[in-house]
Amino acid sequence: QRFKLIIRDSYDWNGIAWSYEFDTKTLLPSMDGIVEASAAFTEFVPTLFARRVPNQQFDKSQLTAIQITLSKFGYDGALNPNFKAGSFELEVVSIETY
Repeated sequence: QRFKLIIRDSYDWNGIAWSYEFDTKTLLPSMDGIVEASAAFTEFVPTLFARRVPNQQFDKSQLTAIQITLSKFGYDGALNPNFKAGSFELEVVSIETY
């Protein structure tokens, strides 16, 4: 499945959401079976309701929310090519910033 890791630098829930897409099948598990997805703040795409918003900069000092989403949609109205309807499971061991 393709998930989106979404972060925000504002408490405005209808404001800019910073999104990073990752496919679980393309990530390689470690020896203990854990799959790690890493993304620098610069890799997150500024979006407003899944549409890209140009000329935005994430304020790292104001991380206010973290969200993981499984969505039928990618960016700018495109469909998520790896979306599958139905039940799914994603076990999160930790979320860290650096």
